[in-house]
Amino acid sequence: MSSYTSISSEKLSRLIGTAKAPTLVDVRLDEDFAADPRLIPGAIRHSHLDVQDWAHRLTGQSVVVVCQKGQKLSEGTAAWLRCGNIAAEVLEGG
Repeated sequence: MSSYTSISSEKLSRLIGTAKAPTLVDVRLDEDFAADPRLIPGAIRHSHLDVQDWAHRLTGQSVVVVCQKGQKLSEGTAAWLRCGNIAAEVLEGG
């Protein structure tokens, strides 16, 4: 079940392609990306290590952060974005 800081894949799939579609940010580790280099359509890839360098580009947008399992990397990155007043959620299950 989704929490207020996460979104289910079903809900996200209904938003993609609409005016309310969030910006998707893939923060998987390089080795995880190498094992499966596919991105969700429209997603951009950034390192969680330099979130302070790219977060300002997301100001005013809603964001869904994606990682391998939807846990540590995405949770931490989304929390950092929320501290910067960016509406950020995590994709449940990665």
